[in-house]
Amino acid sequence: MFDCIIIGAGPSGIVAVKELLENNIKNILCLDQFEKLGGTFSNTYDNLTLTSSAIFSMFSDFWIGNNKKHTFWTKNEVVDYWSDYAKKFNVTERIRFKSKVIKVESKIVFNSKKEYWEVRIESGEIFTCKRLILAIGNNRISKYPAWKNKLTNVSFLHSKNYKNNSCFVDKRVLVVGGGESGSDIALEVSKVAEKCWVSLRNSTGWIVPRKRNGHAADISTHRGIWTLPAEFGKELSKKIQKKERSRNSPIFDAVAELNDFIDPEYGIRGVYGTKTLALPKAMANHGCEIVREIITVEQGGKKIYTSDGKILENIDIIVFCTGYKNLVSFLPEEFQECDPRHMYKHMFNPKILDRIIWMGWARPSFGSQFPIMEMQARLLALIISGKHQLPKLHEMEKISSLDRLYYLKIFKGNAYRIRSLVEYHRYMDDLAHLIGCDPPLIKYFFTKPKVWFKMVYGPTQATQFRLKGPGKKTELAYEILRKIPVSSFNFIVKQGILGRIKYALKKVIISI
Repeated sequence: MFDCIIIGAGPSGIVAVKELLENNIKNILCLDQFEKLGGTFSNTYDNLTLTSSAIFSMFSDFWIGNNKKHTFWTKNEVVDYWSDYAKKFNVTERIRFKSKVIKVESKIVFNSKKEYWEVRIESGEIFTCKRLILAIGNNRISKYPAWKNKLTNVSFLHSKNYKNNSCFVDKRVLVVGGGESGSDIALEVSKVAEKCWVSLRNSTGWIVPRKRNGHAADISTHRGIWTLPAEFGKELSKKIQKKERSRNSPIFDAVAELNDFIDPEYGIRGVYGTKTLALPKAMANHGCEIVREIITVEQGGKKIYTSDGKILENIDIIVFCTGYKNLVSFLPEEFQECDPRHMYKHMFNPKILDRIIWMGWARPSFGSQFPIMEMQARLLALIISGKHQLPKLHEMEKISSLDRLYYLKIFKGNAYRIRSLVEYHRYMDDLAHLIGCDPPLIKYFFTKPKVWFKMVYGPTQATQFRLKGPGKKTELAYEILRKIPVSSFNFIVKQGILGRIKYALKKVIISI
């Protein structure tokens, strides 16, 4: 019997194996349905490029290589990085490929109350374990709007199955959804299609470019701006919109037009990021047209009506970029539907504690999901090795309730629709506090100001969480932090400084 079976050899699976090994948990097995490392990520569309920079997406203790600070990996490049990481930390030998899990059952040891998991794979083989780590993410089972069932006269596919634009040449195409995948697909399709529409029920997400002035834009996803109160997002968003419109650029005019759809209460802080200019480019350069929510489908999908009064006719193909269900079909029925909002730190079902651990069910609004996966792996490794204890049941439920209420307040409809959505800095700092690896910001402000500056005005990537506590690699962290870029003294940084002055003065006035 294994101490732990990890299902999935994508980024969350390999970092989970690595952290377990570093905590001396060696009786483990990783199962993956594919032929090579990378998980479902390896099977995405051909031209996929990450929307988070390499410097932000890297794991904390494995440098990306020089001259790549402002690089955005293609899917092949990031899989190569993960493969090198897996070799470096002896992860690969723990992975069994071509092993698709089809069923998991809970069993009880004979003459004992101790429970274990029986994991059956497609070949018929059965493995047993004490704990199960689900490192498959939630991008597995496609989700569609109800009106999909009326499509009897047009072709359709989900973004999960999109590879390239070759079958869209001279077609009339409707793309439903405007997230990052939807935006990239809309641009590719609009270049070759006769006509391309994009239907948005609410908004795209706050659109930002991958790069500004040759530098990765997500370097500005730093503590200097993102640890200000969420209400600052409203003020900041207005100023960003004004700035974008002043560029006198058709592409950035389209950016501002799309960002106007965002709920103004928290602005950029109340929505997820769409970190690509693909959709604005499709609009400005290739005639892509934005329409609102689909309300009526006629002629088997050939004719569609939208909530803003548009009529789309002679449609050939519909591409659904409508997300995924939080469902794991091979688990016992009571655990198949996973709602991260009711889980402790989006990882633990309070009813079964650490018998099943979910990884990849925390999606940051801005930032990168890969540092989050690493922090989750560090926490679960401490728990499984007995170095950290989960709270009592009532405390776990209380904390998950408070987290849920906070995210529903900030993200509103997006939080209801995207159940995994979290604030990057809040979530990372929460896990860091549990692990005991909080970045020593106050101490370093006085003793190591150059490192402090990197942690506050450089991208809040994972390395700053290796300076202290369990799993610390202080000298390596110094070495990497010295290499990471910091944000230029740009518009965003200036607004953050002004915001800090404003809130500091507000505190002083209140205290008088």
